[in-house]
Amino acid sequence: MPDRPVEDLPPPQEIVAPTSTRGGLYRLRTPMTSAALPWIMPYAFLGPDGVSLFDAGYGTPEATAALTQQLVALDRKPSDIQRLIISHAHPDHIGMAGWVKEQAPESDLVMYREEAKHYSRMHHGHDRWERLMSTWGVQHGFAADAGTGDQRPDWAKEMERREQEAASKSDAAGETERQSWRMDRVTPDVLLEDGEELAFDGWNLRAVWTPGHTEGHLCMYEPSERLTLTGDHVLSRITPNVSLDADDDSVGRNPLAEFLDSLRKTAALDTALALPAHEELIPDLPARCQAIIEHHEERQEEVLAGISPAGGTPRLDDTATALEIASRVQWNRPWETFSIFKQRSAMGETLSHLRYMEEDGRVRRLRGEDNVTRWQRCA
Repeated sequence: MPDRPVEDLPPPQEIVAPTSTRGGLYRLRTPMTSAALPWIMPYAFLGPDGVSLFDAGYGTPEATAALTQQLVALDRKPSDIQRLIISHAHPDHIGMAGWVKEQAPESDLVMYREEAKHYSRMHHGHDRWERLMSTWGVQHGFAADAGTGDQRPDWAKEMERREQEAASKSDAAGETERQSWRMDRVTPDVLLEDGEELAFDGWNLRAVWTPGHTEGHLCMYEPSERLTLTGDHVLSRITPNVSLDADDDSVGRNPLAEFLDSLRKTAALDTALALPAHEELIPDLPARCQAIIEHHEERQEEVLAGISPAGGTPRLDDTATALEIASRVQWNRPWETFSIFKQRSAMGETLSHLRYMEEDGRVRRLRGEDNVTRWQRCA
């Protein structure tokens, strides 16, 4: 749950001082349900006739109450929302879109075109998720039950059990998965292309396509103020999950390559201040992008080393599943403490590194008679 009651939220923080031609830009805060990542930060552009938002939050009562409270502090109300610009279709960003449409039926939902395609294909529910992820998880190292009973892996069953447990709400990965099943579906009204400008109330926001975290992730750049709204693409402390999943693999997508290219693209923007969706503001965007690139270079070496058992002498004929490799990587807390959700997320991120190194010839994938994929280093 949030680390403080909604009633005790701080007032909206002004990022850009109001001018004679436009209103201010304010950083809001709506609660998530994870202690590890308690807030998402929507950005509110105040115009003479209404409000434009970049991202919003979960569609939970706590989140909508927080947004309402902070708009009221700005002498606005939810019905004043004219547009909701979405960085990407994860539920902590787009989950409130249905509620916004109820409050402001004439408002526009704005997305990047590729993300809107992905959003329209998404079908969130236990049945499809379990079928897809059970097969994908077993293929990459999770164990399926033996015998003739329930053939789902243990982790898929635990997902269903943990959904009802309050303790699981401290896991950001698990709660994001649950919220994605629950959020209302909303049809986007405005679809942007890379480089296209969105002008309103004296602001001119330029769409910057930054695939990686998702295939259609959108940042927005305001050149006159030298501001970049980064969504989840660049955060001040942590790095976003960049994963390979079954759908990505089927079309040959390379999410990590996309993400690294997007970081270089973002670093090249003339930015005085970056406004991320979580954590603190970023005063030096190029330096932060470079730090994330270096982090992933170091992670590639960890993943390569993880193909061999810990403590042994690495050999070229060593093989390992993505799950085994993920368990040998240095995460921000011990692997043994990871929930099933967190293990699946870590496995997906590990697979994105393996896919990246497969492309440049450092590793190869091997499919055994047991239909399990294992990875091997190349000479």
